Amino acid sequence: MDGIGISVALDGGHLWVTPTNAVGRLALGGGPLTVDLREIATVTVHDAGPLRNGRLDLRLRDGRSYQLAFTRAHQDDFARLQGILAARRGPQVPLPRAADLAAPLRGRGVFCQAVAEETAVVRALCGPAMTGERVTRAELRLRDGAVQVLVEGYAVGVLPEDAARAYRVPLERLGGSGRCRVRLWWTREHAEFACAVALDLAEPEFALPLNAIDPLELYIPPGRPFQLTHENDHLDVLVPLMERAYLPGKALVVASLHLVERAGPRSTSVVVALKVDGQEIGELGRQTSGRFRTLVGPLEEAGVPCFADVALVGNAIAVEGRVLLTPPEELPDEFIQRVRGLLRA
Repeated sequence: MDGIGISVALDGGHLWVTPTNAVGRLALGGGPLTVDLREIATVTVHDAGPLRNGRLDLRLRDGRSYQLAFTRAHQDDFARLQGILAARRGPQVPLPRAADLAAPLRGRGVFCQAVAEETAVVRALCGPAMTGERVTRAELRLRDGAVQVLVEGYAVGVLPEDAARAYRVPLERLGGSGRCRVRLWWTREHAEFACAVALDLAEPEFALPLNAIDPLELYIPPGRPFQLTHENDHLDVLVPLMERAYLPGKALVVASLHLVERAGPRSTSVVVALKVDGQEIGELGRQTSGRFRTLVGPLEEAGVPCFADVALVGNAIAVEGRVLLTPPEELPDEFIQRVRGLLRA
């Protein structure tokens, strides 16, 4: 069915909303929207009137909200949709205010940190499928010498003792709590309900960057490590950063990416240089720079800065850096749609 600037479809356990013009793109933040019905927190309809359009307000459990506008001609369609979504959304739990959300911790892109789970609590959060999994957000909270793991306000377990000791330092730096991705897995195919909880968490020393950027800035999703070069030319910047590391010898920073010309003995090349708080810390090699020029170049021309994580290892004598980047050909659709929207603006 159609709304104002949007096309809406319900397929299985997902709601699909596709923009059909600029009005729809603005309402959806630039691109198509796919919502797992279990992630819907609230859904309400404001009826259309003689002089005003109607609106379906959708709020998700992670705090995102969307307004889907429609005309009086589609009032009944959206009223039926509201009833379906309200019936199929996840169990109602209290939602934290944005100001109460814990600061994010970096991940590795895989769910590798096991949690000593509370089976009864996990069962309450799982869907009706006999076997399935669910990916959402978890909060890690220091409590009585342990690291408690909460999902939607429910304590689903704790970190094992060794992991709790390792992640205590970054959590203390964040005031006692942080958040990351979590995967819940379950099966009812045996005599007893079985489940597992795993977190997507980077190593403790790389879980929290030394510097911060505005959350609205364009941040390239972390991926494989690409070697930083010419670090020794920037030890005046890198050594003070390493001195700020909260675990000795290793640190994570957020750097901006820029195209710069480098004069060689026979020709001039364009490479991707990285800067932390405006100061250069190194650059990508020529071949790697060539892969990322197609992304960094148009953004720089449009005046849109982009950022990436850089893992630093070293001391006062030498520092080595690895830039954690998802290659352009592997970037998720959501990121690509945002880049397109920024370039059109």
